[in-house]
Amino acid sequence: MMKLLARISAVLILLAGEGDAQDSVFVGNVPLPEDVVVSTQAEGAFAGTWVGRWDNRRNHILVVERLGDDGLADVVYAVGSDLNGRGRWFRRKARIDGDTLVFADDSFAARYSLSSTGRIRGVFANNKGFAILQRQQLSALISSPENDWFSVGAVERLETRLVEDGHDIALSVVIYRPEGPGPFPLALVHHGSTGTGKNASDFDQIWTPDWLADVLNEHGWLAAFPQRRGRGLSDGLYDEGFAEDRSEGYSPKAELSLPGAERALEDANAALDALRKRADVSPTQTLVGGVSRGGVVAIMQAGDRPDEIAGVINFVGGWVGEGWGDDIINPTLFRRIGTFGGPVLSIYGEEDPFYSVEHSKQNLAQMEALGASTQLHVVKVDGYGNGHWAVAVPNLWEEVVDAFLRTID
Repeated sequence: MMKLLARISAVLILLAGEGDAQDSVFVGNVPLPEDVVVSTQAEGAFAGTWVGRWDNRRNHILVVERLGDDGLADVVYAVGSDLNGRGRWFRRKARIDGDTLVFADDSFAARYSLSSTGRIRGVFANNKGFAILQRQQLSALISSPENDWFSVGAVERLETRLVEDGHDIALSVVIYRPEGPGPFPLALVHHGSTGTGKNASDFDQIWTPDWLADVLNEHGWLAAFPQRRGRGLSDGLYDEGFAEDRSEGYSPKAELSLPGAERALEDANAALDALRKRADVSPTQTLVGGVSRGGVVAIMQAGDRPDEIAGVINFVGGWVGEGWGDDIINPTLFRRIGTFGGPVLSIYGEEDPFYSVEHSKQNLAQMEALGASTQLHVVKVDGYGNGHWAVAVPNLWEEVVDAFLRTID
């Protein structure tokens, strides 16, 4: 996934380039022109300052400074530094046509559309990059530039029933709330692994797909992304099927890997129980979903709590890579769907380096044999071997997810 996102960022910085540090003020690592301002006369849905990230990783600020009588807006486009280079900003004219903002300079192919959630959705260069941005006050950004303005979701702590080595365990969770007072039905989305499991620094990283969260909010779901023990700043030890020597990463052996999956399910259920106590969460059934290992966690959770779950969205689910782990691991975990009779939507990508489409069909057949109602959607992600990163390319799945959520709504 890093190779795919690195190519996207390289395009973004190549095209974004007039201002630099010498004539800029910084918000985090994003430079803005010193004279940036939002006119008090600027009106309309797009007017103001919008903040988020391209592809959940590259900080981005869009400032619609003023609207002209000619129907064009003065816009500041700014991105932060990353491995591909320094942050840059530029000013351009943009056309606003109803719920869409498009740069008047056709050589810069970024466009933005209004979301019913009150945010805006950015698409770059014919679906080469995606961003969800939310409105912020420019004065607040400038006065407190060290704050994390770029996270669309709010990171919170969940007090759970989990106990480890005599200590109570709190889990980190990223919350995306729909507009309004609530309460809202809960959508619980689980993260995947960290590749090989050998790089402990990856355990602290929090990655959530903003676009999926915005789609869930659009349908009225409060979207929550819990971080399991030892992941994303949650308490406790990350221990989901490691080798006896943890430096070797995840174990391919069923006797170690399967108990790791059960531990992940325990964390998922603890997060569900804690979230359902929130005043802004309604007592209705929960939608569960996940990416990669998280997709398997969602399937297991539906089987473990069949009466509490409304449906499952499984993005490229699997626990151990095809041909790497013991053959019984993935089929065993997919059979954990048990008696769950609700709908299961599975989205897989062609040329997935971990799970071929054929392998994934065999795993889904384990659920179908138990009577599960499953739907498979196969997508093609640009570039060789990028199939596992389907969730990062929402134009490939948004329609089918939207239709699935309407059936549950």
